[in-house]
Amino acid sequence: MKKCIALIVLVLLGSCSSNPELVQMTNQGPAQGSTFSISYLVPEGVDYRRDIDSILESMDQQMSLWVENSEISALNRGDSLFLSNDFHGVILQSIYLSELTDGSFDITLAPLIKAWGFSGGTHKDSINVDSLLNYVGYKGLVAHRPGSMMEKYALPEGYELDVNAIAQGYTVDVVANLMNNVGVSNYMIEIGGEVRCKGTNVRGRKWRIGIEEPTEDRVLGQFQTIVELDSMSLATSGNYRKYWQDENGQKVVHSIDPETGQPVVHNLLSASIIAPNATTADALATACMIKGVTGAMTMIDRFPEVEGYFIVGTKFGEIEVLQTSGWEKYTVN
Repeated sequence: MKKCIALIVLVLLGSCSSNPELVQMTNQGPAQGSTFSISYLVPEGVDYRRDIDSILESMDQQMSLWVENSEISALNRGDSLFLSNDFHGVILQSIYLSELTDGSFDITLAPLIKAWGFSGGTHKDSINVDSLLNYVGYKGLVAHRPGSMMEKYALPEGYELDVNAIAQGYTVDVVANLMNNVGVSNYMIEIGGEVRCKGTNVRGRKWRIGIEEPTEDRVLGQFQTIVELDSMSLATSGNYRKYWQDENGQKVVHSIDPETGQPVVHNLLSASIIAPNATTADALATACMIKGVTGAMTMIDRFPEVEGYFIVGTKFGEIEVLQTSGWEKYTVN
């Protein structure tokens, strides 16, 4: 499921450094239908751009719906194949996260996403949901979960996958593993708005991440709040940009309820999640947009080390902010 990106990374650059032996390297560019920005402290002349590009290319070859010969495209065509390690892991983690979110996070929504016109097709005001729901539901994957890496895998008949609600977060974690393995202790990794930070920037300060105001006409650099992260991840999902209006003027949003097959209708404008890894934060942010603010608050309270920040629209056209009890410790005052 495609998500609205509601994060802007505040990368603090400067010539001064708490450790003069290290400089801040930043790699940026297009990735996974969006962009990436990765900053890390290394000795002068060290650059991991080639390794990062290799990871991004590998993720596309495994999980991009826009790559015709990707593994996910082959599965969705009904092929049977040996899965690469990362895609194998994403499917298993997705099933696990679906169970933890009572099915609000679900990677089997591809038939509904396509039918509603959210994946490049023509937008529909209504569709025949009942027939499609026969091929949607994470429980259908439970009995068909991938086994050994040495075994070919195929989806249940009629099923298709869309991992856009977890792939970017997962890719962030893969890049973080790269940084950890090569001994980089200070980094900020942002891919498509999903972020993971460790240590400090070149000025010796924790990495600061801004969460956008949920308005269509926001000014660049105008944030609802700013947080500081160290050894944590942040993901935001929102409905205030990705929608169209039907013939009655009703906003049809891009978050689809796996239980009903219908786009959700509620006043939760965006959900931001802080978690120890970006894979979890990414999936939980999506699940929150399905549950609505009350259900989201209840769900997040069940997860240790996870905090949530929810922007809600009021009937008067204003916004209200609700947050879990531990969010405040990350807020920049």
